[in-house]
Amino acid sequence: MDSWRTADEPACPACGEPLDPAVMDCPHCGEQFLSEEEAAALTEHLAEALETEPQAAPRWAVLLTGLALGIAIAPLVTYAGVIATGVRSLGVVVTLLLAGWLLPGIYLARFRNPSEVLSRGLYLVVAGIGAVVVAVGYDTVAAGESTVSQGTALLLALLAVPAVVAAMLARRASNRAARQLRGEPGRLHERAGVEPDDEE
Repeated sequence: MDSWRTADEPACPACGEPLDPAVMDCPHCGEQFLSEEEAAALTEHLAEALETEPQAAPRWAVLLTGLALGIAIAPLVTYAGVIATGVRSLGVVVTLLLAGWLLPGIYLARFRNPSEVLSRGLYLVVAGIGAVVVAVGYDTVAAGESTVSQGTALLLALLAVPAVVAAMLARRASNRAARQLRGEPGRLHERAGVEPDDEE
């Protein structure tokens, strides 16, 4: 019955107009190529597929987003660890860098979409900046030789500005992720006139 789909030049068996072999009906004469039962089954399968993972991004995209944010977190973790311990050996630095990169990446890969990963990752960046500031403050007031110069301490104090900016961006990303998970359109969709589905 569907042998026309495999022909060299697929055409509608009713009107003879050329067609894409993947179409479900003929746009020229309206001929239906699926029975009502087949169409209903296809609609049901599509609905189930959409409901299974609503607004979920591909796993590789989420993982890459987490690892990319881990690159920003790793130096903060490493610097805070070096300041807190005073140990500057290559092995310790490399270990801290890898831990600061991979562990946040693995943690962030648990979430469902890149917006949620971005939100949690930015909060981790804020936490990393806070850890550096705390480590610098501890090192400054602690007895013994300081491993941080006064100029460096002043520069780290200025990290409060990017920390506040990161926190604000994290909040926006968190709100966006929540809208995506609820299936609501974003601002770009609203500007384009895309309305949310009315399920009531």
